[in-house]
Amino acid sequence: MHVLTVSYAGGRVRQFSVRRERVAEVRRWLDNYQKLKDAIEAICELNHHLLRPDAALPRGRKKRD
Repeated sequence: MHVLTVSYAGGRVRQFSVRRERVAEVRRWLDNYQKLKDAIEAICELNHHLLRPDAALPRGRKKRD
């Protein structure tokens, strides 16, 4: 028997028992979760870049009013 510990915002923690035959499956789920989280963080970084003042304007051009 393995134990999966999950931490939530606000400091709450839950533990789940994982049977030996499901450990590989749960590890795949965790890997998929991490890949999704990384992709979302990359999208957020791109959005932050686009929100910077005049980030979308080519260099050398001034913004029109």
